[in-house]
Amino acid sequence: MCALPYLSLDAHHLARWHGNCLVRFGDPGTVEDLRSALAGMDGTYNRAESGVRCDLAHALLAQGEAEAAQPHIQRARQLATMIGSRRQRRRIEKLTKAVRRALS
Repeated sequence: MCALPYLSLDAHHLARWHGNCLVRFGDPGTVEDLRSALAGMDGTYNRAESGVRCDLAHALLAQGEAEAAQPHIQRARQLATMIGSRRQRRRIEKLTKAVRRALS
């Protein structure tokens, strides 16, 4: 018998995945989906929270809210460092550069 991968399917995780898809299309509703997902996170899914914060920062930046994106990028960086995710850290660095450009 093989073990199946763990998959959490609740409203907050679905909002996270929905937001992750829509952020790439620039959908204005993405920010609220991602905020909802973030509000429902209980602190046990560090990798997921880091991803949500990156997506939220990306969506806020796309809406011209670079300052609002900064705290999410900072927290995502902390989480990515804690879990050792190089992929997330690369993504965070790209977002950081985009925020700096937007603020200058």
